[in-house]
Amino acid sequence: MSNRDLADFNQFLYQSIPLVRFMQLQLISCNDNKLIARAPAQPNLNDKQTIFGGSSSALMTVCGWSLIKFNLEQRQFSNDVVIANAQTRWRSAQKDELLITAEADISWPAISEKLNQKQKTKINVHTKVDSAYHKRCTVMTADFVILNNPSG
Repeated sequence: MSNRDLADFNQFLYQSIPLVRFMQLQLISCNDNKLIARAPAQPNLNDKQTIFGGSSSALMTVCGWSLIKFNLEQRQFSNDVVIANAQTRWRSAQKDELLITAEADISWPAISEKLNQKQKTKINVHTKVDSAYHKRCTVMTADFVILNNPSG
């Protein structure tokens, strides 16, 4: 896989994960340790006109996965990334745009070394969803695993 910029990666997500397209997730920025994204409320509302818990959970999972997968691709790695476990806490009902931040303390040189040695690697990602008014609504802590068998 070649180096992709974030716009191409957004398009990849829309094509590869149709739910992401439906939920209208938009990755805004990504560096080595932090990804910022947003999604509108409308396609993610439940019957009470608040954000559906499953939507916020799915969006946080995709953002944590994307933080790792995008950075791997930037380093010319095509390894698969999977979620191993997650703990989510819904703190407050939300009715407006989801502002999502995924962060991890990642040493990419150390990760690259492990992957070059064909070692499976685990990364802990902390993700939060804030409202448009900067109120913390949901938090997730998840472990993602970079598998030692590159895809495709």
